[in-house]
Amino acid sequence: MRGLLGRRRLQPGEGMVLRPAWNVHTAFMRFPIDVVFLDADQVVVRIAAELPPWRTVSCRGAREVVELAAGECARRGLEAGDRVAWASRSAAELRADRKTPLLDDNPEEPRARVLVASSDARFVKLARFLLSGRDLEVVDELTSPDRLPDLVGETDVDVVVLDGANKVADALRTANAARARRPQLPVVIAADTGGRSPAGVRVFDRWNETEEMLLDIERLLAEQLTAPIPIGGTE
Repeated sequence: MRGLLGRRRLQPGEGMVLRPAWNVHTAFMRFPIDVVFLDADQVVVRIAAELPPWRTVSCRGAREVVELAAGECARRGLEAGDRVAWASRSAAELRADRKTPLLDDNPEEPRARVLVASSDARFVKLARFLLSGRDLEVVDELTSPDRLPDLVGETDVDVVVLDGANKVADALRTANAARARRPQLPVVIAADTGGRSPAGVRVFDRWNETEEMLLDIERLLAEQLTAPIPIGGTE
């Protein structure tokens, strides 16, 4: 019932989901917001951008409403027809554990740098949104994933997310070639798998296994932090 009433602002990347809902009002609000209407499949059916206080907006057929900071949809390139997903709460929980206010004006530096290799702009949007929720920063985007092996040696990133779309075999070959160039760089593969990974290797369904993919990225980063540091011998 309270929603955003009483708050003075929303930080980029934060918002509120109202479920079920198909209309909202901004009476007594202190700031404008972007309102995103979603259908049952979490596909955007309408966006009411920069809605000021004391307004009402609705969308026939919507099942959920997402309220974001004004201008957030334009910043992320969110449009009708896009499918959305929710970032993990781990970043917010981490800030709470450190007794950092949720609406901190000076957020901490990201924990790791990520390269997203994908020719699908929708997947790039999804990956950027999900990774930011884990305090992971997408510092580079590669729209030609097959060029990944040539670039991994020149890119200062901690992990790669490789989107194979509907060409899983090609993605596996690209990942193996990248690992041959830079063995210590984790490469996480997502594709249209229908929930089935090839035997002997983990490939995440890029639309339906996003949480599992994020957990694997966290595991790989944790392994990097705990890996022993090689010590050179003496002559």
